[in-house]
Amino acid sequence: MASAEHHATTGINTGSGSTFLEDTFEILEVDPDGKKFDKVSRIKARSDLYEMDLILDINVDVYPVKSGEKVTVCLSPTLNKDGSPMPTGDPGQQIYDTSIGTRESLADKYDYVMFGKVFKYKDALASGHVKADVFVSFGGLLMQLSGDPKRLEDLDVDNNIYLLMRKV
Repeated sequence: MASAEHHATTGINTGSGSTFLEDTFEILEVDPDGKKFDKVSRIKARSDLYEMDLILDINVDVYPVKSGEKVTVCLSPTLNKDGSPMPTGDPGQQIYDTSIGTRESLADKYDYVMFGKVFKYKDALASGHVKADVFVSFGGLLMQLSGDPKRLEDLDVDNNIYLLMRKV
């Protein structure tokens, strides 16, 4: 496993659950286009290991962040530590798991958690290299993750996804 300074994994199933991606990002800018909402900021961040670019809306009233901070970001299809799927209701609809606050989960290792859905995936050519852009909506808070398509291939349109974050 990598050092505490920079931990990164993709497509893993560790003892802490199955994840699509876990990497450390440095926040480069907060609200680069100006502050639009009182309680929400947009961050731009970059990971060193996989050279991914992240644009993410964060509720800074709940989880304040600053330029220069490093955060570990995990994307997972489930909060269950064993990687099992979250409960579902109607076909394809996840339901709120009332036991999540009373049992151990992947969220226990993080400070900020959001639930959302992948709504767009596109491949693009940038500086002579193929890259992928994945877009996720977390109830209106948006994320764009750009990087190597091989690292992002498990993130399909209409996938439900959890974003988990903690400061390094």
